[in-house]
Amino acid sequence: MWRLVLTLTLFCWGSEGQLQPVTCRDNNGAEVDWFIIYKAPGEIIRGTRTYKKEMKYFYTDSAARVSHMLPGASGYKNLNDPSGALANTLRPVLKKIRNMPPNFGFISYSDQPPGCQAKLDFGHSKGVIMVEKYNNGVWLLHSTPRFPFRRDQNYFWPDSGLRNAQTFICVTFPYDEFRNIGKHLQYIGAFPFEHDIPDDFHQELIDATKWVQAPPPSNYRALTSTGGQRFLSIAKQVKTTDPGNKRPRTTGKPY
Repeated sequence: MWRLVLTLTLFCWGSEGQLQPVTCRDNNGAEVDWFIIYKAPGEIIRGTRTYKKEMKYFYTDSAARVSHMLPGASGYKNLNDPSGALANTLRPVLKKIRNMPPNFGFISYSDQPPGCQAKLDFGHSKGVIMVEKYNNGVWLLHSTPRFPFRRDQNYFWPDSGLRNAQTFICVTFPYDEFRNIGKHLQYIGAFPFEHDIPDDFHQELIDATKWVQAPPPSNYRALTSTGGQRFLSIAKQVKTTDPGNKRPRTTGKPY
């Protein structure tokens, strides 16, 4: 009897601490090299000022799938669905930090973070980085304020994402590419509102969590996904008249 209890306990502990491959995932949980989501502007419920929770969006990925996701249509999954593409991709961070394995790290950054306010001198940029050391990682860039709202499978989508159109670009990269991605975050002045990067990860990622700013690159930074797709990392500076700003604001995305 005691042996059975011990076996079940060890099994449950191993399942909790086990890390599935860190990669972009589709609405069925299958691995994809990259995907792009465009969410259409929200629709107001007639006679109210409230936006509908069911969102229309366009989805395409590296498997050459193109879907127009409409509420009520066959196969439709909402963007806030706990088993949809966003939740499936973010699953490694939708848990308590103490339950994450030691070879995993993440950075959530945003100029409009949940629960706090970023200073104006941080870059106009939003995204989530998830990395498994010596394996692969994900760079999810997006435009949604206060996303992810919570690191919870059922509460990651904020109501602030209902009104306007939004975009999500997810790319799976090998571990070593995150040196360049970490530098990119430093250059654009990304505000890391939540993060956990182990001390033995790339220094560029560690520095990005400490608000270290890197000098601007002399040319475009080429990044290659795990599946061999080439992207260019581009950052654009924006002038501001705010006297409190100590540096120009920047924004950056891969193309």
